[in-house]
Amino acid sequence: MADVRPTYEELVARLLVAEESLQRSDRLAIAGRFAGAVMHEVNNPLEAIGNLVFLTKNAADDPHQVRKHMQVVESQLARLGEITRRTLSFYREEAEPKAFDLVAIAEAAIRLHLHGLPVGRVTITKQFPEVASVHGREGEILQVLSNILLNALDALPEQDATFRLRIRIVGKRVQMTISDNGQGIPAALRASLFKPFATGKSKGTGIGLWLSKQIMDRHSGTIRFRSSQRVGKSGTVFLLTIPMVQVQSG
Repeated sequence: MADVRPTYEELVARLLVAEESLQRSDRLAIAGRFAGAVMHEVNNPLEAIGNLVFLTKNAADDPHQVRKHMQVVESQLARLGEITRRTLSFYREEAEPKAFDLVAIAEAAIRLHLHGLPVGRVTITKQFPEVASVHGREGEILQVLSNILLNALDALPEQDATFRLRIRIVGKRVQMTISDNGQGIPAALRASLFKPFATGKSKGTGIGLWLSKQIMDRHSGTIRFRSSQRVGKSGTVFLLTIPMVQVQSG
């Protein structure tokens, strides 16, 4: 009886075919996640642009404010262009990162998402230095802040709601703390909070914080949180850290 066992070369060929099939399967799985992330990313700039159009109409007699709003609109349109280019090339890397002011990005996020709240419903406390220069892609960091603020807004109480935002320089890193007195994150969700499709919302996608974690990782930063659902002491605190821009002496 002839020996029908495959040769070494045949085994290697089969292994290569199996590996290629696994890579293709994994790529399709990633593509599915990416499609959800793209939809989420597109929605936030579009919402921001809509808010800015509203603000611009109300500030039509103030050229300085109109220019400020239009500058943010321009950055959001650029963000949409980046998303489109990335989608066409399946998550191609964006343009080179650059130095930018985290304080300015935080102020922009506040303007975009907190301006429409009923007067007196939310108390916003800010503690920012004059400038906090970091290195990265400002549109992506704005996306992270937007995700956190929008989640917090959904969790805030109807009365006596509070937001606290603080930026400080600690050593060679910039820290940003975002806290609220909302209903808190359910204990069962906390361990998987940064995993894709983990959400406690009935209409949530579970993409926002997963995407935020990917962005912070790409910036050599961190994103952490603590949360409580204790009656009278509920709320959530997010802590973001990102390397600061080192000033060259001499």
